[in-house]
Amino acid sequence: MKLENKCILIISNEPWGKTWYSKHNYAWQLSFKNKVYFINPPYKFSLSNIFKKNIEEKTIAENLTVLTYRNILPVSIELLRKMNELYILRRLKKYLKQKKHLEFIIWTFDPIRLSNTYVMKPEKIILHIVDDYLFTYPSEKILAKKADVIFCVSDEIAQKYKQYNTNVHVIYHAIPDHEFIKPVKINNQRKKAIYVGNIDHRLDYDYNKYIIEHLPDVQFYFVGSIKPSAKENFEQLSKTYPNVSYMGEISYNELKNHISKSDICFVFKDIHHPGNNISSHKMLQYFAQGKPIFCTYLSRYKDIQDMLYMENDKQIMLEKITHYLSYGEEKDLIQKRINYAKNFTFTNILSQIENILNK
Repeated sequence: MKLENKCILIISNEPWGKTWYSKHNYAWQLSFKNKVYFINPPYKFSLSNIFKKNIEEKTIAENLTVLTYRNILPVSIELLRKMNELYILRRLKKYLKQKKHLEFIIWTFDPIRLSNTYVMKPEKIILHIVDDYLFTYPSEKILAKKADVIFCVSDEIAQKYKQYNTNVHVIYHAIPDHEFIKPVKINNQRKKAIYVGNIDHRLDYDYNKYIIEHLPDVQFYFVGSIKPSAKENFEQLSKTYPNVSYMGEISYNELKNHISKSDICFVFKDIHHPGNNISSHKMLQYFAQGKPIFCTYLSRYKDIQDMLYMENDKQIMLEKITHYLSYGEEKDLIQKRINYAKNFTFTNILSQIENILNK
């Protein structure tokens, strides 16, 4: 199957906005050669939803439209969830028919909702798993069984889905070609470290605090959305240490310019949280610029440990950062990282996906 001149519905568990995740990037990249509808998480249930417009649309680009629907029933009860879902799926099918899309692909990044998309009779159902889900909800198993193909970003995650589906493949995170920019000469009077991503409960705040506290001459910049689960911890961190700066949410296409001006990149996660020791989407953005990366252990990069600095012990990590700031590193590491990232451009990854879909 060639991913050209298709109608593709991307189901996302994150709304369209400044912060982009895998699903946003896939929607953008696929819209270059296809008509893409990006389906936001729904508005919360309210009785008044029955009297409001069922599906709202917003045009992002010529071939990219964001759709948001309303739940007309509470979804905490499984029977009501299924009834609500059936209503929504029929509405979506009717919407597509009005747009003259009689054939379409369902490409879902959300394993929890709209699990019975097969009732829409799509050309293909693709389930794309980028996080380590725990099969807490019945809908997860339903969708895993009904999907025509499942893509997972790691071997560990793929193993869990193989018990429900035989057509499971590992497809690593991808990066747009425009992320590869000419390196800029850094002349920071003060060393600059940057973290890009959600600021939430998945970060290890004790770990971050320890590193920040012991490196007062380094300015630590955090870029991303602050989630309610982390608001108190992060506010305490930023108030306590003057070398912490919060830059807010920045448009995905602008992130590379901020990363390029940084001396180092870091990702210190809570290693006890499910999936935190597997991978991180933003790592490829760091690699694409050849930046030195300091992070807690991520199994995805176990075979290229010589290209980055992984350590779960915060004291040893402090020694690694201090050593780098004092003595630097081998110059060829910059190009090695860039070359590594080039293996995972969307051009390459989408080609792999097409090959799988053709089998």
